[in-house]
Parts: sequence; C-alpha cells; structure tokens
Amino acid sequence: MKKILGILVFSFLFFTPSISKNIGEGDLKLSDNIIEYFHEYLKGKGSKKPGTFVIAIDGSYATYWYCPAAICNSGNELEYTKICARKADIDCKVFARVRSIKWKNGINPGKGKISLINSRQSFNELKAKLTELGFVGENTVKKITKKYELKGERSIALSWDGYESLIAGTINFDETNYKGKINLPLPNNDGICEGTYSLQEGGKGTWQIACTNNMGAAGTLKWKKEGGVNGTGRDHNDKKVKFTVSKQS
Repeated sequence: MKKILGILVFSFLFFTPSISKNIGEGDLKLSDNIIEYFHEYLKGKGSKKPGTFVIAIDGSYATYWYCPAAICNSGNELEYTKICARKADIDCKVFARVRSIKWKNGINPGKGKISLINSRQSFNELKAKLTELGFVGENTVKKITKKYELKGERSIALSWDGYESLIAGTINFDETNYKGKINLPLPNNDGICEGTYSLQEGGKGTWQIACTNNMGAAGTLKWKKEGGVNGTGRDHNDKKVKFTVSKQS
C-alpha cells in the first residue's frame, strides 16, 4: 500500500506542469491605479493573506486571490491567468506570489530579499520600491516614430456600468510624445475624473483615470486609421468601462 501511494505521489509530481511558465517576464510599467490595487492586495483582508497577484502583460488590468489559510500555496495559477486574460482581452501573467514580486524585468530577480515587499509600507513607500525594481517610470517599449498631426481637443463618450447614460467629456492630444490628458465630469454631480493615455507602436495604447469620488479605471485603447479611438477597461470594482473618441473634423 505504501509503495502504491509513493508511486501515485511521484506520478503527480512528475506530471504536474511547471508553474514557472505563468510568471511574467520583460518590461512592465505600473500605473498609480494598479499600484494602489497591489497595495490593497498586500495588506490582506481579515484572516485572509495575499496569495497570487496576476496582471495583464501591458499593465492595463490586474486581479488577485487571497489564501484562506495561514499556509499558502500558489494555487491554480494557469486558471488565474486565464480568468485575468478573459477580462483584460490580453495575456496575463503572475506578478507576485504572497508578498514576493516574481515578475522578472532585468532588475527584479523574482526571488530573494530584494523581491520581498513589506505589507506595512505606505503607498508612496511601495511606489518607491517598485520604482527601484524598474516597474515605475518611462516604458522602454519602442514608441511610434511616424508623426501624427493630432494636437488639440476632441470629444469623448464613455459608458460605465452603473451609469444609465453616456458620460461626455474631452480628451487632449499631444503630437510630440504621443501622450495626452483626459477630463470627464461624472453625471449626478458624482465628481470629476482626470487621467492620461499613452500611445504605443501599432496604434495601441493604455489609459487610466482617477475620480474625485475615489473611483478609477484603467484599460487599453486602439487608435483607428481614420482618427478615432476606441477603449475598454475595468474600474476598481471590476465594472466594465468603454469609450469612443470622435474622429478628427
């Protein structure tokens, strides 16, 4: 009986796929919204401890799982990344296990004391640590070299789960560095949302907004050839956010 049990355990260990393939690698930059979300994860909730933090490979979306017990394992990380990818519409990888950042970017080794994060750190302390590890700052992804004559202001219409009507606002373009600002007044005097967008090679990009009612959202966008922009993402409560920017007149 002991021999059979030993064979079964060995077989399980031998045929269980390596979880290392689920760990992220390469350049990754985190917005303040994602850092705030990671800060929330690190603190835990009641008796639950941080388990696995998963993020989209472009940094546009993240989600996490807690451990219900004091002793935590990695869980089904393959399933975690699939769930994240369905919501982000882009591949996702493991960013952290428990309180250790596993994502390797050439600065962070993904193990050891340097990769550990203290859960008692403030937001600013956490951001400083992430900056030290290369997860905050200018993205090294090659930007578009072809110039766009798009400096100016356009109207934006945004739908946000929880609001019955479209939210109208403005977005400002800057042709010099392919970055811009977003300004949106929320309905029902709920406040104002301000944020930024960044355009990358191939017309793709990322966006983020933070609102005065303590809400915020982030996601990805696609710059269309005719000049308009479509964007999708999620807010802090995982509600869907979509927007369309008008074409150049």
